[in-house]
Amino acid sequence: MEENVLYADLNLPESTRPRILTVPDVQGSGCTYAEVRVKSQDTNAAANCKSGKSCCARKHVSVLVVIMLVLVLAVYLIITYGPSTGSQNGSTTLSLIPEEALGCTPPWKKHGRKCYFFFPEETQKDWEASRKECAAMGSDLVIIDSKKELNYLLSQSQYKYYLLGLTYLQKEREWKWINNMKLDPDMFNISRPYSDYDCMAIGYGEVATAPCYGSSTTHNMCEKAATMSKRHQKES
Repeated sequence: MEENVLYADLNLPESTRPRILTVPDVQGSGCTYAEVRVKSQDTNAAANCKSGKSCCARKHVSVLVVIMLVLVLAVYLIITYGPSTGSQNGSTTLSLIPEEALGCTPPWKKHGRKCYFFFPEETQKDWEASRKECAAMGSDLVIIDSKKELNYLLSQSQYKYYLLGLTYLQKEREWKWINNMKLDPDMFNISRPYSDYDCMAIGYGEVATAPCYGSSTTHNMCEKAATMSKRHQKES
């Protein structure tokens, strides 16, 4: 005796249409069995998924590389320009302080907004060694910024010669200060009696060329920015 058989027809796309399998009647059983087999989607989808993940991974790597390059560049800029920027900010801050509030610790001598140190001994040293000597004291060779400063230094060097932070650059054929600024021709006249005198000294009422390899009659002179005096620090 045949039992009723139940058929199921699912309206699915051709690629996923299930296959209905009718099981022969088993006597005494009122059950209907159905087997549904669903095919996977197009294999291109899986390939596209894998390809998408690969592209996404490559994009992430590219972004990380760009970030690392930016960080390296930032560190380089900080290392390269950080100290200069700090010095400029310090100079800007000092420029806002009244001149009378600035001071110099002995034996430095104050004039304007600068402090000067005049070495008393006459020891022969070249220009580079003189600059290193100033650097060891947190200063540098003197740069003359104005006629007023020039007149002060002439008054302090009546009987001695002191090296300046001014040299003649052979390739550029011009005089430049250690801050890379060109010499103002209106500041003072220069005569070069000797072609190998590429440094400058001040003394005996004049500014004259001098040998960069040093001289037993040339002294060293350094300058640095004046700082706020202790008295004004307490008042402020």
